[in-house]
Amino acid sequence: MAKLPDNVKKTIDKISLVSVATADKNAVPNVVIVTYIKCIDDETVLIVDNKFDKTRANLEENNRLAFVIFDPDIDKSYQVKGRVDIITNGELFQSVVDWVHVKHPHMNAKAAVVLHVEEVYSGSQKLA
Repeated sequence: MAKLPDNVKKTIDKISLVSVATADKNAVPNVVIVTYIKCIDDETVLIVDNKFDKTRANLEENNRLAFVIFDPDIDKSYQVKGRVDIITNGELFQSVVDWVHVKHPHMNAKAAVVLHVEEVYSGSQKLA
């Protein structure tokens, strides 16, 4: 696994919208906007599945995911790639249910998507 640089973790912490890309087993891409994302540690990012349909189907066929974030304060974007585990029960799943309910009491989290970071880029420059 790769480690997220501090500037990337700070950007994840302050942004509110993330573009998340997946592909099915035939490499057909899908991109969605995600509002619940945070770092678990230097090598792991948590994404909440609230309304994934094609995204979830893609991840069940092909567990690779990439997301891009943009920090307007420094005019930089970062791309993070890796493999995911889909968690639908247990302590971590309950934590995402609780997290979502704070802001959106009527929304139900379907899963915790745990991204194990493998690559991090800023433009074409590989950071990790």
